[in-house]
Formats: sequence, C-alpha cells, structure tokens
Amino acid sequence: MKKLLKVGCSALVLATLVAGCGSKGGDDGKKEVPTNADGKRILKFDAFSGGNGEEVWKDMKEAFEKANSDVVVELRFEQDLPAVLNKENASGTYSDVVYYNLGQATAFTETQLNSGEVLDISDVMKEVSGNLDTQYVDAVAQYFGDGKSYVAPIMYTPAGLYYNTELIGEGKKYAMPTTWDDMFALGDKAKENGTTLFTYPVKGYFDMTIMGMLYQAGNEEYFTNALKYAEGTWDSENGKKITDTIAKLVDKKNGYLYADTVANANVDKGFTKNQQAMIDGKALFMPNGSWIVNEMKETTPKDFHWGVMPLPAFEKDGQRVVSTFTEQVWVPAKAANPDDAKAFIKFLYSEEGAKIFAKYNVVSPVKGSQDLIEDQQLKDLFSVYKDETVKPVIGNYAAYDATKLPDLDFKKTMYGPIDDIASGKDGATAEKWNSELVELWKTVAANPIATK
Repeated sequence: MKKLLKVGCSALVLATLVAGCGSKGGDDGKKEVPTNADGKRILKFDAFSGGNGEEVWKDMKEAFEKANSDVVVELRFEQDLPAVLNKENASGTYSDVVYYNLGQATAFTETQLNSGEVLDISDVMKEVSGNLDTQYVDAVAQYFGDGKSYVAPIMYTPAGLYYNTELIGEGKKYAMPTTWDDMFALGDKAKENGTTLFTYPVKGYFDMTIMGMLYQAGNEEYFTNALKYAEGTWDSENGKKITDTIAKLVDKKNGYLYADTVANANVDKGFTKNQQAMIDGKALFMPNGSWIVNEMKETTPKDFHWGVMPLPAFEKDGQRVVSTFTEQVWVPAKAANPDDAKAFIKFLYSEEGAKIFAKYNVVSPVKGSQDLIEDQQLKDLFSVYKDETVKPVIGNYAAYDATKLPDLDFKKTMYGPIDDIASGKDGATAEKWNSELVELWKTVAANPIATK
C-alpha cells in the first residue's frame, strides 16, 4: 500500500474552532471509580446517534465485557450529544469515552481539546502502533502537532467523488473522466441526455474535495503551507485554479449542477434528497464517503453499484488524489474511569475489535482491516487505495484561537460562497470567493492558538 500523504499541523479534517487556550492538561487527582450493584467498574461510553449506527457498539460492548469481566460498559446515544455533555460537565459529571468527531459544526471536540479537557492518550497509541496503519492515524491523533496523541481515529474512508459504476466506466454509457476538462466534457454530454454532472449533499461536503485540490494544485510544500494559512495560498495561480474549477462546476449558468441541490442542501435532512438524486441518475457524481452505502441502502436499487473516483487532474497525466476522512473517540481529562477507557480504546484497535467493525462495514486503521470487509461494493471502494496512480491525502488545517475571533464562522466563510454561486446569487463569483478566502487566511494566521 502506498504511503499516505499527511500533514500534522493540528489534528483536524476541518479548521479548528477553539474556545480556549490549549493547555493540554489532565486531572492528576485519582478518583474513585464508580461501580454497579455487582461491584463491576462502570465505563460510560457516550456517542452521537447516527453515522455507523448503534449495533456495532452493542457488539463491541459485549465483546469487551467478555474479555473484562470486572467492567460493565454503559452505552448512551444522543442526537445532540454536545448539549447533553456540556450540561453534565457543568455539574461535574463526565463520560469515560466520547465518540464525537472533529470538524463538526458545534466544534465540541475542538473546544474540549483546546481547553485542556481531553486526556493525553499517547501511551495507548504508542502501545497499539504496531497493530495500526499509522498513516491513517498519526496526523489526526496528534492534534496539537506536538507528537502527543489526544484522539483515537477508529475508522477511515476514501472521501472522493462517488458514482454508479453501472453508468460510468469502460464500456458503460459514460467514459470515466481523468482530467477536469474531461469532467466538464462529460457534463456537456450528460446535459444532452437530460441529466446533470454533479450534486453535493451540503456545502460542507466540499471539505475533502478542497483538501485534495490543495495538494493537486501545487506541490507538497504548497499543500503544507496552505494548511498553515500561508500568504499566497489563494491569491496565486494555484489557489485561483481551485476556486475557478469549483465555481465552474456549480455555477447555475453552466448547468452542470443538479438544479435542486442548493434548495435540498439547506433544509432538514434534505441532503438525502441530493444523494438520492445521484442514485436515481439525475446527477452523475457527488462528494461523499463509504458510509453512503449503509446510509442510503433502503432506497438504493439492486442494480446500482457504488464506485469512488479520485479527483480529476488539473492537466493531462497530472496528479490524481483521494482525500481520507476519519472518525474518532477520546477520553475526557476528568473521566472517572480513565484506565478502563484506555483499555477500551486498545480493544477497539485489537484484531477482535477490527473484526467487529468489519461486520458492520466499518474499516478500522488496524492492519489488514480492508481485507476483512465482505461487502463487494465496499471492497471496490477501498481498492482506490491500491491504485498506484492515486495519492491518498490526509491533512488538517492549523488550529487558531477563536476567542479572539468571536464573529468568525470559518466553515461558512470557506464553503458558504459555493451555495451562493450555485444558486446564482447576485455578485457571487469565483473571484469574490477567492478574495474572501485570502482575507480568511490572513485573519486566521494572525490569531494562532496559544499553547503552554
């Protein structure tokens, strides 16, 4: 397998929105571990309700308890997990393990990290490192870029452009594009056939697309500097290439974008309508992750077959990339049972843990996990990592101190103009978006996170 490109500026898939200075501490005082009526130590596991579902965690709980007969795992799933945990934390009650990802709109995990509320689990990650494909782990786990680990990536997925292999590919109705010129030519052909080239679930799904394009547009040095908000990232030929290409793809006037995309993307659960439009052949491609297979299985026809395409190259024989998305668990610094929490994370990274994940079509960073997947569609999706012509990319925007920028909404500034251009909003152009990104980079670069 190829070496994954990774940049450890801070362990984020999206830009970090921090709510406090980054004292990376912990609770040095020993707490009495709660027990149940049978005298078993209680391990509280709290997760966002959604994503990969609850059954995988019920199986993980059963297996962990079987291996640790003196521990009972209390599972809880909440739709608005940050609100629940913030309320409990305010009264001095904490989870032992939290399953809530970086890069969410609430910035809950980032806030906990940067206010010193997440436990350093470097000892765990060092112990299990021999079992892992660390190329999918280290850049995210080492959130502060200081070599210490605070979050544990438990799954990964190729975040490319998803499509129906029954429609696109060798010998199919449409040829597979390899460059952006090919992509737009395909879009012109699709229009002639009464369909469209592209849709997106919501504007935030461009996060991994832009991440990959940052690498494609320049070189590794440009990519690394861009994630640190370097001057010249956007007001350069490379930066303008990215904003111009995305604007051309979504601009209402060009007709490449599924017409209802923006309307669907901005209503509750409307993202599924855009995903369904791609499944139904109303759009040929969309950015997504392998979770789409399970998420849309009830409305996916039997003759539909998922595929993932690396990003088209900017020029003939240019670099193709596929970005990589991860999900993470972490331990609160004030957890009542940190020892069993660490043991649980080690179990997630065990061979048995990897097999349980695989049962639910989740690919763990444990070595050999891709080979455990039985679902042929998922096998085909992950085969993109075995393509020697494709560079897998994982990156993270450097943390910044949001306490000094209370009115800044990074994600809205970064991705909001995509909706504006797509809907034909007056004055929304690639040039305007690019200039806004230039200013965003200047603003954030001037407010780095303060760490001890």
